[in-house]
Amino acid sequence: MPSASRIRGRFAYGGVLLVPGRVQGHDTELLVDTGAAYIALSKDLVDLLGITSDPQRTAAIAPVQGTIMRVPLISIPELSVGGVRAANVEAVVVEFPRELKLGGVLGMNFLKQFRMTIEVDTCTLVLRPIGR
Repeated sequence: MPSASRIRGRFAYGGVLLVPGRVQGHDTELLVDTGAAYIALSKDLVDLLGITSDPQRTAAIAPVQGTIMRVPLISIPELSVGGVRAANVEAVVVEFPRELKLGGVLGMNFLKQFRMTIEVDTCTLVLRPIGR
């Protein structure tokens, strides 16, 4: 892996950063969210990819509305963002409002592996691996 991956994105929906991602070979946009504990994938994308969930595997999340919800927890065989690839990562499945046209959210269970910066002037997410 290079010393840093620079992922060019775009700002949308009032100023959040969206970056291109690939989930099991399917291109999508992911919202960068340091306030999210998990990667979250839209129910529509999960259905399209044919990923099934076990009703016994759930996670508790607290979306903006403040109510704690239990949502399906799945394992994603492959996720890549820029030059960074992750295998068998956990994600929650949520229903986003359709007008967002969002594939998912890139949460801290992915981002915590990196020294992360957002270059606002270039709409770029920069990921530098943390030394092991």
